[in-house]
Amino acid sequence: MPPSLAPNFKPGPDAHKHIVVIPSWYDAGRGSGGGYFRDQALALQAAGHRVAILVPQIYSRRDIGAGRAPVSPALTVEDDGVEVYRMARPVLLPRMPYRNALLWSRCGLRLFAAYVERNGIPDLVHAQSCLNAGVLAAAVRRRYGLPFILTEHSTGFDQQRLRWWERDLIRRVAAKAAARIAVSPHLAGLLQAQFGGVWHYVPNILNQAFVEEPVPQRRHEGFAFVCAARMSPVKNHPLLLHAFADAFAGDTEVRLVLAGDGPLRRDLEQLCRDRGIARQVVFCGTLPAEQLRDVMAACDAFVLASDVESFGVVVIEAQAVGLPVVCTASGGPDHLIGEADGLLAPVGDRARLAAALSEIRSQADRYDRAAIRARALRTYGPQAFADAFAALAP
Repeated sequence: MPPSLAPNFKPGPDAHKHIVVIPSWYDAGRGSGGGYFRDQALALQAAGHRVAILVPQIYSRRDIGAGRAPVSPALTVEDDGVEVYRMARPVLLPRMPYRNALLWSRCGLRLFAAYVERNGIPDLVHAQSCLNAGVLAAAVRRRYGLPFILTEHSTGFDQQRLRWWERDLIRRVAAKAAARIAVSPHLAGLLQAQFGGVWHYVPNILNQAFVEEPVPQRRHEGFAFVCAARMSPVKNHPLLLHAFADAFAGDTEVRLVLAGDGPLRRDLEQLCRDRGIARQVVFCGTLPAEQLRDVMAACDAFVLASDVESFGVVVIEAQAVGLPVVCTASGGPDHLIGEADGLLAPVGDRARLAAALSEIRSQADRYDRAAIRARALRTYGPQAFADAFAALAP
């Protein structure tokens, strides 16, 4: 069995640390590709620690042609609520085993040295995901003697899609970490079975927008489910739409609001027409956190039909606005949903998912929205994360 959540511990003033966070990916902290990394950094900063985020980047000719290359490869510093340091370098050779991870790490070492020259040596590195931030953190440990905490988020361990050399790197990195974190008990169990060592469960954190009270909105007629997820195969929107149609097609009192976008959107819109639910399903695209919070708060229940999730941040966001949740038992979210929070359905089981949607629709009044929100804030709020992290910090 994986270890439980790290015990609560509130550091005193003398325990405040200088922490450098290294995410494996970070586009912009307020959008997809970095939101929870920024939220964690802000929580540590609010708890009194000195925190900065370092973002190395490598790019190829293909990235240049596609307009994905950085504006400047030189060191840049920006304020994202927390200081963010960036540096990039080109990669001109084809991908090879180990090479990109090591080049990313080499760029990161240059960035770390530039950071140290300006700010002094930190006390601790927090690497977000083994590949490639963990590789860099291990290199920093060799060069500077700094301990690092490793947090893993990837669904790759559940999907068995790691290459042999990636598994080798992960094994080496995990062995050198001062503490290892997984964002769900399910992921902790997988990591312990595959790589050994103790992996502590520390859940992901709520975005500040969901800690704040939702903006009151006029309640709609009927009943509305909401789903927030990228429209990609792993989120299995087709299963959701089929189950919704099986349960409610033609019932104009029941709607489904889909927040998010992606490569499958046109196919999903056509599926709605084919199943006769086009008038019941609303596609509202990708929404900023504050708007998503208010859309969720105006609905009656949340649903997610993913095949695999390492955690399920949108689940705790829905709970933070008080919604009961219907979710597939896709790994990460399984422990998030108790009897008082909603229902789980087996992955890929259309009939069971349709039945769960119908049950939530008919019994929504038995769920205490205020109690659901209170539990979410207590368990996934900024202070809960800062305390759990401090308990593991060397």
